[in-house]
Amino acid sequence: MEIITATEKHIPEIVELWKEFMDFHKDIDPRFPMRKDAHLEWEKHLRELMKSEDTQVLVVLDKNQAVGYSVSQINKYAPLWECETYGMIDTLAVKSNYRRKGIGEQMLVKIMEWFKMYNVDRVELSVAARNQVGYHFWRKHGFRDYIHRLYLDIE
Repeated sequence: MEIITATEKHIPEIVELWKEFMDFHKDIDPRFPMRKDAHLEWEKHLRELMKSEDTQVLVVLDKNQAVGYSVSQINKYAPLWECETYGMIDTLAVKSNYRRKGIGEQMLVKIMEWFKMYNVDRVELSVAARNQVGYHFWRKHGFRDYIHRLYLDIE
């Protein structure tokens, strides 16, 4: 396994991994309905992210096949807080048949190294409420509850 910075050539495989990741979320919670063309919009978004100096996109390769990816960003808080910047792990996904082999943990190490390189000392992320697999992964690696985001569908 090799974890590297993603390039243009990895985009099609990352999009396929993203589709699997979103299908997983749709299966655990029906509030994740995606448009049929969502992957096309996400691909455009990914291309923009990859151009940003404040974003790191990693890909995990097994014999040149992408089996995982992550998107991490350096963001700024509103100018109210003592801490001005923070790291955001937007996505960390591993192909289903590669899970529980330490790949996510290895990606997390690379992500944290990148954040430290930019003097980021706080990292945040979101986990779907019904994603117990993801929630336990992040808790295992020291992440703690900070904010609960609630929703209400207005009919």
